[in-house]
Amino acid sequence: MLRHSFYMVLLLLPLVAAAEISTVDVEKDGARYRVAGEVTVSASSNAVLRMLTDYDALEKLDKGIVESRLIERLSADVSMVYTKLSGCIMFFCRKIERIERVQQLSDKELLAEVMHEESSKIGYEFSRWELQDSEQGTRILFNSQIEPDFFVPMLIGPVMIKSALRRRVGETLAGLEDVARTYE
Repeated sequence: MLRHSFYMVLLLLPLVAAAEISTVDVEKDGARYRVAGEVTVSASSNAVLRMLTDYDALEKLDKGIVESRLIERLSADVSMVYTKLSGCIMFFCRKIERIERVQQLSDKELLAEVMHEESSKIGYEFSRWELQDSEQGTRILFNSQIEPDFFVPMLIGPVMIKSALRRRVGETLAGLEDVARTYE
């Protein structure tokens, strides 16, 4: 879903929180980057789900989102979501507009796929958010596969992207608790 993707993850707002981050991993697999993160927040899974599906307020999670909105509900569980993003990795800056098809499989699982368009600069992106109730609140599992559709310098590019993804996913996961509490 929208909140779980390459540029979004790169740009997500670092927030101060007491969330317990278990893991943040980034691996390069051919042209794709695989990102996995896990955090436990003291907020209900209902609040976390409302936060992740508040498509008109994604800037709460991501300072790089200039604009976001629900384009269309294709069905009760499938939405088309637009985001305009802006951000930099070192001195490489990008502005990106993209559309994601977001499917809510249950009240505990979301899938999102970026629809490939020239303006998106994303060759492929698929994300999955899974919510699990825990004694501390909600355990959030995030997985994404991202393939940029722009030039990545061979020697330093992958290292820069992996570092930026790891940092931003960690910051984002840490900040989810504060934001989710506003949806309680």
